[in-house]
Amino acid sequence: MQLSKYQADDKIGQLKLSIALDLIPGLPPIQNIDYKLIVCDPPWNFTLRETDATHRGRCPYPSMSDEAILNLPIGSIAHANSYLLLWVTNNHLPLGFSCLSYWGFEYRSIFTWEKVTKDGSKSHAGIGHYGRNCTEQFLVATKGKPGCFTNLGLTNINNIIKAPRTKHSEKPQQFWTIAERLAEKLGGEKIELFARQRRPNWDAWGAEIDEV
Repeated sequence: MQLSKYQADDKIGQLKLSIALDLIPGLPPIQNIDYKLIVCDPPWNFTLRETDATHRGRCPYPSMSDEAILNLPIGSIAHANSYLLLWVTNNHLPLGFSCLSYWGFEYRSIFTWEKVTKDGSKSHAGIGHYGRNCTEQFLVATKGKPGCFTNLGLTNINNIIKAPRTKHSEKPQQFWTIAERLAEKLGGEKIELFARQRRPNWDAWGAEIDEV
């Protein structure tokens, strides 16, 4: 995708251009290299109608190429016995599974977020060419032998979340409840990659995060 193709009056496109050029190259290095839990929500690449400012499904932040995502140093910042929770859009699932293998993790399970209306009465129908997308997934993967959920005492966690959408790419509180429970059992350091806000007792890394 050529970011220079954005029209001058395309406000979202110009914002993405400024973020990509000014912030991403200047990101500080990840300090810790021994994380017991990594949460990662990469900016998967979407190209369909990307430069069409009228397209309501256009991604509002700069994306990364498949190769760049694969080359993220996820394995090198993970503890020898650790967990990865990787958010993946439906059409990027094959790449998501490739990432796990490439980074040295073993796939364990898939969790589904069913996006529902605010009152929870029905699914929130998104866009899509092969069915209206109402779901998003996160893959559960391990490196080494951190113990399964059952052995860690996490025996009452269902692998489906039903929650309304909020801001673009913002994950539901139910997910963070799961992540916090897992982090407590694992102990050690934890990080959210491509974060947009800081969470208490979590390291955070991302181009759009506010400095404190």
